[in-house]
Amino acid sequence: MTILNFRLQHKLSVVDKSVIDNDSNVHIFYSSNNSTGKTTLMRAILYTLGFNIPDTELVKFSNYDFYMRLKVNGKLFDIHRRDALIVINNIEYDLPVDEYAVRTILFNISNRDLLENLLGAIYFDQEKGWTLLNRGTIIGSNRFTIENFFRGLNDDDSEESYRLESELKAINKKIAQYNLMDNVAEYQAEVNQNINRNISYESFDEELEKKLIELRQRLSILENELKLINDIIKRNKDFIDYIERKKIFISLNDGSVLQVTRKNLYNYNSVFDSNEARRSLLVAERNNLRYQIASIEASREKQLTFETLPSIEEQLVQRLADIKPIGAVEVKAILKDLKKEKEKISAQLLKKTTYNNIWVSKVDSIVKKYAKELNIPEKYKIDIFTHKLKSKSGAILHKLVFIYKLAYIKVFSEKIGYALPIFCDSPNGREVEKSIIYEMLRIIKRDFSEHQLFIATICDYTNIFNDADVIKMDGTLFDQYNLFEASLSNKVTE
Repeated sequence: MTILNFRLQHKLSVVDKSVIDNDSNVHIFYSSNNSTGKTTLMRAILYTLGFNIPDTELVKFSNYDFYMRLKVNGKLFDIHRRDALIVINNIEYDLPVDEYAVRTILFNISNRDLLENLLGAIYFDQEKGWTLLNRGTIIGSNRFTIENFFRGLNDDDSEESYRLESELKAINKKIAQYNLMDNVAEYQAEVNQNINRNISYESFDEELEKKLIELRQRLSILENELKLINDIIKRNKDFIDYIERKKIFISLNDGSVLQVTRKNLYNYNSVFDSNEARRSLLVAERNNLRYQIASIEASREKQLTFETLPSIEEQLVQRLADIKPIGAVEVKAILKDLKKEKEKISAQLLKKTTYNNIWVSKVDSIVKKYAKELNIPEKYKIDIFTHKLKSKSGAILHKLVFIYKLAYIKVFSEKIGYALPIFCDSPNGREVEKSIIYEMLRIIKRDFSEHQLFIATICDYTNIFNDADVIKMDGTLFDQYNLFEASLSNKVTE
């Protein structure tokens, strides 16, 4: 996957600004000073790829038109994004409604779990990314969850996994609510705002039941269509395989003969690509429907479960509804039960995630290899599913995040069949020596040379990447023309 060029244009300007205009494999956004637009530029590129990226402090992305030419597995995509509208090869999509369809098209990925964890695998963010090991928020509303990531790699789109995940989300929400109640100082104000809309023990909503029936009907129709397109693709492939195996020749007007192959069979490749694209969109839509169905079913099960909860919680909920004081002992008792249930479901989900999953062992092997190369002490036990980060120093955590991300990118690229780009914002950390950063970047140069690399930095890394495209940032890239200046510019040109 290669970004061939990238341009931007302010809505009040009559000219655009070209930032990237070559297919170099390394682009360095460099300035010796901070606040010159390096991070903003990197985020703008991700924004143009359809990700939900927040504005930076001084630049509002909705004020700009962004243009990109992208090459993925030999296919070219011309992208134009303005605010919520993104146009890909002259076809319009609305964000965030079509965000999964956009990612499916650009990255040729249909699995929902992979789509949701894509940004977390390829992006090192200077704010949170260099402390995000395996779970958490990357940037804006984008999150990375290691369990979901591995389920995506393993093509696990089973209803059981969706159900367990939905149950876990529901319990986490309840734990967050009761932790809030446990904070006496915040109790009165927070409960007044949240109790009526966050806690409900009414029977399952009839509207949701209708929606569930509708979703199942749509899923059935979609699965039939997917089965049909799969059958068409298979039949077409079997047919051309048969033709090539039989070595059929045709006679040309000039007297020569030509063997019939998939390369010269008229319109075969375009039909095949069209069918593949349709299948990818259908798979993405099917997975989305399954996810919605599992969420509603989990909600229904939760409502039924609440009917059998101990009377202590029923009494507590009633007291909350009446805005009466809450007993801390009661809240802690409920929290204890909820956390036990969370541990139980988490264990089931982890077992489901790791069972017969070759990608887990691959990531584990890569992490251990780089940990040894970067001299991470053996006392730091390598556990890709760990929740214990507080025991790791800043420098060790920085190294671990780096090698975990490399492992994610390596297996992700292997899964989808092409090299994903790497976006590295401010690799230099406060507690990390420069020599260690150089060592880390040399690993990328040595082992990830086929991946396009973007680095935003205040350090000069051209001694490592001597053929890099260095874009020097001086704080003027996102300067805007006003209408008066644009008018003058036109007159001078004329």
